[in-house]
Amino acid sequence: MTLRRFSVFVLFLCAGIVPVRAAQLKGVVIDPAKLPVAGALVAAVTPVGVILQQVTDDRGQFDFYVSPLYEEVQLRVTAAGFHTVTVPAGSPVVQLALSPQSDSVRVMGSALDTPTAEVGSSTSVITSLELRERNEAQAVDLLRQLPGMVFSQSGQRGSVTSLFTRGGDSKYNLVQINGVPVNSFYFGGFYDFSHIPADLLQEIQVARGPQSAVYGSYALGSVINFVTRTPDGGSSFDFLSEGGTHAENRFAVSGSGMRRNWGFAGSGSTLRANGPVANADYRNDAVLLTAQRRWRAQSLFAFGDYADNDAGAPGPFGSNPAGLYSGIDKISRNRNYTSVYGLHYQNDANAHLRHDIFAGFSLNNSFYISPYGNSFNKDIRITGEARETWAVRKDLTVAAGFAWDREEMRNTFVTDGTSRFLLRRDNEGIYGEARYVYRQRLFLNAGVRGEVYRTPLLPGNPGGYPPRPVFQARTDTKVSPKISAAFLVTPTTRLHASYGTGIRPPGGSDLAFTNNPALAVERVRSFDAGAAQSLVHGVVSLDATFFRNRYEDLIVSLGGTLASLSRFSTDNLANASAHGLETGATFRPARWVNLTGNYTWLETRVLSLDGGSGLVQRYYRVGQPLPRRPKHSGGMVATFRYRKLDANVTSGFRGHALDVEPNYGAYAGFYNHNGYQNIGVNLNYRVRGNLTTYVNLHNLFNQRYEEIYGYPAPLFNLVAGVKWSLARAR
Repeated sequence: MTLRRFSVFVLFLCAGIVPVRAAQLKGVVIDPAKLPVAGALVAAVTPVGVILQQVTDDRGQFDFYVSPLYEEVQLRVTAAGFHTVTVPAGSPVVQLALSPQSDSVRVMGSALDTPTAEVGSSTSVITSLELRERNEAQAVDLLRQLPGMVFSQSGQRGSVTSLFTRGGDSKYNLVQINGVPVNSFYFGGFYDFSHIPADLLQEIQVARGPQSAVYGSYALGSVINFVTRTPDGGSSFDFLSEGGTHAENRFAVSGSGMRRNWGFAGSGSTLRANGPVANADYRNDAVLLTAQRRWRAQSLFAFGDYADNDAGAPGPFGSNPAGLYSGIDKISRNRNYTSVYGLHYQNDANAHLRHDIFAGFSLNNSFYISPYGNSFNKDIRITGEARETWAVRKDLTVAAGFAWDREEMRNTFVTDGTSRFLLRRDNEGIYGEARYVYRQRLFLNAGVRGEVYRTPLLPGNPGGYPPRPVFQARTDTKVSPKISAAFLVTPTTRLHASYGTGIRPPGGSDLAFTNNPALAVERVRSFDAGAAQSLVHGVVSLDATFFRNRYEDLIVSLGGTLASLSRFSTDNLANASAHGLETGATFRPARWVNLTGNYTWLETRVLSLDGGSGLVQRYYRVGQPLPRRPKHSGGMVATFRYRKLDANVTSGFRGHALDVEPNYGAYAGFYNHNGYQNIGVNLNYRVRGNLTTYVNLHNLFNQRYEEIYGYPAPLFNLVAGVKWSLARAR
């Protein structure tokens, strides 16, 4: 029986079960002064994981239903700047103590629901409260303050935005929306971060370091999951309208609600802006709808997300070291239509056994208009997964699953010599993970995943460059292990470490423009270790993590002096390395103030090609730093609250980095790209009730800088708006 037929069969059986009356879990979360904590995450959990979770409203209240068929249910409550606590499910009042650390009840990097403090991997969470409070139109502007992550945007709002994590390539980040992968097949795993609206989201989960043992392809540098608004997030309604410089205007409306066993959530947003030069305008429209059904100890969640964006592409108009700038491009534009759909069925057979079934579909139609002719690319991805989670004992939990994934693409430039054709690949993953807890002090996670890639026959293109012969159907396998550990030396001292591998199979463009039928996956081997220390009676928290990555079997173009290394035009011969230190500090002396900051030191190097004896890919040299990976980077967020006024001060900096000539790339040479500093201020003032006005100032001191060499970043920008919320924190 195929996975699809099995999933349909299970859902059909479950649909006939008669619902039973659910139990109400209702209460309030308060701080040491007995004031309500808005934006706290309250989760109902069993030994096999999270049943559901809800964000407290502006009065600190939560209210949801859990079937009495669930056994051994507890409430796990966490909030930014507070200690996480676990209490009995019927607790009407949950009191949190101040803490400089932030936690989460569910993190990336594991197939098991695990709190942040109990995993050895490096993880971060951007909460619902931060998303609502910071007033950023797009999620990328919240992600910029996370450690080890460097974003490079080619100019104005809406332009292509790449992510380099811990020195890894921009194709090394697995990106998901509610667990559905959305990376591009044609571009080999690349994802453009410039278009995700913050209004649609409830949370952003991030895991740094290789995660292919859990998630498979593309998870070499990080995994980022954008969690949308859900019905069980609590009853809410949000309205927002703003305007600002560069004719920027944004409108958004969102809502959610759950009545007994049924729930719906939706969101719609639109954003318009003009850039600093001609053909730099931007438009982004997005719609989200989610639905949920709960019965007995089961749940079914489904969502659909559609986005339509259009962005001008004026090209580089900043730094021009080689004098190759030819003027503003007034014609080129990018147009994207993106759809993502997902489904999750969950069944807790008992307190110690859970069945999960996931399904997803993502589509991205990209059109590019240019002076040289128009082109398009279509990426399609279909996924299915079945997982079993078993709490063997109090100290041991295991998970195992099977995942199937199909990637397809159609592209203007990928042909068989006579017509366009569809290029596809089927991926199958079998994985297992175990978690062992020793006396609530030592937490061990170990997992492994076997990936099988099935590529059908690819027709040849004798007129291509280089000419492509017919590639016969082939099957490749790869195994990715991972182990991590966290150890609580004392209640205030935590050690953690992890080792894992990541893999990236050849992308559609890699396969289409080569004469090599045996291109293999790219690999990374990574190790990290660190410590976190709480000081001054919990007022201050410090942490530091050292990491080392070795990139192998990188696909490189050959020719000229490198032709002797392979008989093919491209091959898996390149190598690189990266190592560095991520540090962070948090200061939380009182509820009204919270300061967090991070600094990352990074060293990257281009290494010799296999068999090259000092030879490297064209335009590079041995030991050269990897482009767009600054040696020094960091960020800071300071939050202040006084009566009706909330203020956020954000800052970020990047040291100098190597970059390429902006018009013709590495072919025209490498240049030193100066660093920059950037400061922003965001102010919220609650006028009355849940009516709030705000002002958000970006690039406060009007700094002139470029995230990508030759592409000026926006100068000072001011937006002001008004928002009304039924449940502000959600």
